Amino acid sequence: MFANPPLIELIAELRWIPGQASPVVPGSLGPGIQFPLVGLNVEQTFSNFSNQVAQRGFGLSERLVPPGFPYIPFSVAYRFRKSPSQRENFLYQIGSGIFSANALPPYREWDRFRPVVREGVGALLISRHESENGDFTSIILRYIDLFSDEFTEGRSSFNFLNELLGIRIELPNVVRSQTQDLGKVQAGLQISLPLSTGLQMNLNFQQGQAAGKTGIIMTTEVFTVSATPAQLEPVMQTFDNAH
Repeated sequence: MFANPPLIELIAELRWIPGQASPVVPGSLGPGIQFPLVGLNVEQTFSNFSNQVAQRGFGLSERLVPPGFPYIPFSVAYRFRKSPSQRENFLYQIGSGIFSANALPPYREWDRFRPVVREGVGALLISRHESENGDFTSIILRYIDLFSDEFTEGRSSFNFLNELLGIRIELPNVVRSQTQDLGKVQAGLQISLPLSTGLQMNLNFQQGQAAGKTGIIMTTEVFTVSATPAQLEPVMQTFDNAH
């Protein structure tokens, strides 16, 4: 459909129940903002993972949580990349109860990204502390596409969805009759549907900004609705089914 792919990021994500401090003490960022205090063993998980991915060439690390701040469950704390000289567009991220392998443009094909995902999942399975090595509660494959002006050719999001993506949205006659310019109608859309594979898909369209550009952001998520064993092959099979 498009000469240049609109994909700006592909994310293969795993989530699990993070280990908590014992006894559980509510952490706080201020009045009215509380969350479970993450156990100290998560630091061991991060250290193990850092060593594992460094052995796989991802030796550049970036800490995303300021020193002294608590780790918030399901928020990324560290990011790992290869040296810029290797000219690869992949990275790993890890936090309390969350891991992701990310592919950035130019994204070519799943077969090239899949080995990166597999290596990252393998590193994670070796690295997790026994306090948080249970099943994965969620496996998500997330595509983020940005349709900027080069794709929409000046169309409103309403017309773009209808004319180019084939998603028919009809305005009620009473609304249509009151519209001054149908070419300027903007539309957002969210769709959730079960798939024949047993997975779930969410589609979300909204106007926004990403990668320094403004346009229509389409987020496609395919995800599990039940726990998956913390084993390499079941995880990769799920990602293959999601793709």
